[in-house]
Amino acid sequence: KRAAFSSTNFENILTWETEAGIPPGTAFDVQYKQYGEKIWLNKRECQGITQPFCNLSRETENFMEHYYARVRA
Repeated sequence: KRAAFSSTNFENILTWETEAGIPPGTAFDVQYKQYGEKIWLNKRECQGITQPFCNLSRETENFMEHYYARVRA
C-alpha cells in the first residue's frame, strides 16, 4: 500500500508500506511502465523480493517522461 517513488541524485527508488500482520518472508513482485504504454514490464531484479523497496533508476532515467509502478505481494 502507498507505493511511491523517492528520487534523490538521479536515483528513483520505489518504496511501499506493508499491511500490519503480513507474514514474515512475504515476497513482492514489482512492475513498471511508461505513461501511455499498455503493457506492464517486470523489474527482473525485483521479483520475489522481501524488502519493501526496488531501485527503478535505469528503467525511469528519462526525467521528461512519466512512469507508473505497482507491487504485488
